[in-house]
Amino acid sequence: MRKFGIISFIIIAAVAFQSCNTKNKSKEIANYQATETKLQLNEVLQKKVGSWIQEGMDCYGVIIASDADGNVRGMKAVKAKVLIIQNDKIKMKALEDVSVAPKEGCSKLGISKGETWWEEDGDLFQTREQALEYIKSYKAEHKPKSGTKFTVD
Repeated sequence: MRKFGIISFIIIAAVAFQSCNTKNKSKEIANYQATETKLQLNEVLQKKVGSWIQEGMDCYGVIIASDADGNVRGMKAVKAKVLIIQNDKIKMKALEDVSVAPKEGCSKLGISKGETWWEEDGDLFQTREQALEYIKSYKAEHKPKSGTKFTVD
């Protein structure tokens, strides 16, 4: 019986000391000041994208279908949402299904709604018109050389 009394006294004393040390944590947490840091994109992304991009916004990306040699076979714009911005890449989520016409030698023929990717090149635009203009200029700059080579003996 005496052991029970000693153990009870120790437990009651421990609870009493513990309750004296509790603080109002909500007041303590309110005193902390949140330090907000502005993430800076690297030079390549900052130059291409600019300062308009923010997490959660909708914009337009470009899907490029290329063959094994790196030749561009097809390009289309896709509406997407910005999920995460890091200094060297931007995580995107497709908001629509886009299919680039099937081409021989292409491993990726489109993108499905909900599919995500990391954009590292910065080919993102605020409007579909801007994305289509980029595609048009890209195709003009990278026009495949036409004609056949021949030699005269």
